[in-house]
Amino acid sequence: MSTPDSVKYSNTPSATENVFGVGLKDAKRQSRTTALLDVGQSVSGLILGLFLFCHMAFTGSVNFGKDLFANLIATSGGAFIDGEEHMWMHVLFVGFITLTVAVHAFCALRRFPTSYHQFRDIKAHWHLLKHEDTSLWVVQIVTGALLFLFVFTHVMPMLFNPQSFDPNLIGVHTYHTGMLYTFIFLVITELHGMIGLYRLAVKWEIFAKNPDSNLIDQRERVGDRAGLRKTMLFVALAMIVAGTLTAYKNYSIGAEQVQNNMESQRYTITEGNAWYK
Repeated sequence: MSTPDSVKYSNTPSATENVFGVGLKDAKRQSRTTALLDVGQSVSGLILGLFLFCHMAFTGSVNFGKDLFANLIATSGGAFIDGEEHMWMHVLFVGFITLTVAVHAFCALRRFPTSYHQFRDIKAHWHLLKHEDTSLWVVQIVTGALLFLFVFTHVMPMLFNPQSFDPNLIGVHTYHTGMLYTFIFLVITELHGMIGLYRLAVKWEIFAKNPDSNLIDQRERVGDRAGLRKTMLFVALAMIVAGTLTAYKNYSIGAEQVQNNMESQRYTITEGNAWYK
């Protein structure tokens, strides 16, 4: 049974009521598809954002030696099961990440402007408000569009050639790809991921809210958001620095392999340092 119009329109909602959605139970329902896409974008984005930290720790291990990196690669390949590295496990994991990226991209496409007028409105909105979160949203749109050009070319070789999971071969790939390309891809990925995690935290309201208090009285929470935003930018910078060091290490390994005419030679773990043999 719906609420009668005499009750529904008897009160003009305040700003606080509008922000906290008071009375939305009487609003016309939209398709559930929009909500499902929104949840899909958030869940896939959270998975990928957390994966960036794991990926950085995993690849960054090469800075402590090829043996450590090679042992971690073997671990991800299931060597802890029977002492042998299984290529299909690499394919399975990379396939899962690739699928998650595809789902995230599909769900996020509806957020992209699709016409000149929408681009113009976004630009006007951005310049008018001069708001930090709006600026971060624009950065995320730009980096998201650029990732379409980078991410699939990054994962496809690993998906179809799991034998390339090797300290030497990864170094050779980085050497031929070039430090400039690798650095650009790194910056785009980390900015998009860290901003995305920040926006996810804001979107799903990790800050305490009290709909019974006046909206104007809740402005002190802006400080909480600003602190989280600064933390996010610091973490993004730290990830970029760490990723750059790892990329340079891989580049140096690749350069050495190329100079010694051993581009296709896989790395053999030093005797006594293998975890599973």
